[in-house]
Amino acid sequence: MDIDSLFERVVNRSLYKLLSKLDVTQFKMFYSIFVHYWTNHKHFISTQNFFNLWCELNVLCAEFNKSFPSPYDDHLLLKSFCKAHPYYFIDILPIELIAKLFSEHLDQHLDTLLNLIDIIYEANSLTAHQYIIDKFNIKHTADELFYDLEEHIKCHM
Repeated sequence: MDIDSLFERVVNRSLYKLLSKLDVTQFKMFYSIFVHYWTNHKHFISTQNFFNLWCELNVLCAEFNKSFPSPYDDHLLLKSFCKAHPYYFIDILPIELIAKLFSEHLDQHLDTLLNLIDIIYEANSLTAHQYIIDKFNIKHTADELFYDLEEHIKCHM
């Protein structure tokens, strides 16, 4: 085994360990921050891995919850469901399973993600936003992102 694959296994294990410690609200905070910075800055996960993760989550949600739209039958219905319920998989699947999938698919800035998850677990999303803003030199204020995140999560509880 080469040093890169060994490093990747250790990081994946660390990601899994930290992600599986989060409760539902904390995981929603993590996911909101993750999606915001992936959508706006393409950080943390490649497009192909994001697609693969989304597909796997949808298949598992359909297995766990029979009322979930089939990932194979109606793509538009599935997309509209996901937009209406952005945290659907967190509400359907066990956190440990979600943590495993994320740890297998995340592939960029993994050291930053490990710190981010730890900050969410130990502190709060305001501190997490400030960490990411400082780390990537992003032109937003943590307060406005924190407020938007809190409101978004409240709307989908």
